[in-house]
Amino acid sequence: MLIDLYEILQEEGREKHIQPPFDTKEFKTKKACYPVKGYDIQLSFHHNEKKHVSFTCKGNVTLAIPCDRCLEPVDYSINIDCFKDLDLNKTSEERIADLDEEPYLDGTKFDSEVFIYNEILVNLPMKVLCRTDCKGICNRCGANLNLRTCKCEDAEPGTGMSKILDIFNQFKEV
Repeated sequence: MLIDLYEILQEEGREKHIQPPFDTKEFKTKKACYPVKGYDIQLSFHHNEKKHVSFTCKGNVTLAIPCDRCLEPVDYSINIDCFKDLDLNKTSEERIADLDEEPYLDGTKFDSEVFIYNEILVNLPMKVLCRTDCKGICNRCGANLNLRTCKCEDAEPGTGMSKILDIFNQFKEV
């Protein structure tokens, strides 16, 4: 959703509160795609002085992220609570030179979807577990070891596989 800040800039002290829609059903990154389970974000803009606007973003987004061990989906809530100061006097080139790039801001147009996407991306966890004692999946048959046990550890390998296991065991001893 594009929010035009021009109206706010007409008078110092003017405020605007928005609950932007988030129409995306899935949050996509380069490596994964997570279903969006819940969304509640509130943006507040305040014109301080001479084209200086401060804004706050509060709320949370819930994504279904697979457990890193057993691959079962986990509802993970990402809390977004940030405060930014925007200087609308600066040009795009000046922002880049100051290392203050704001890809969500173009003139007086604020792109809430780009901002929220960036905040979610920055706050994505490195590792998600369904529970701290998750047993994961069997690396042979793929069974979820939290739900059942498998006989893969007790099974004897076939004659072709036993030769390969002998080679691996030789490397372990070195």
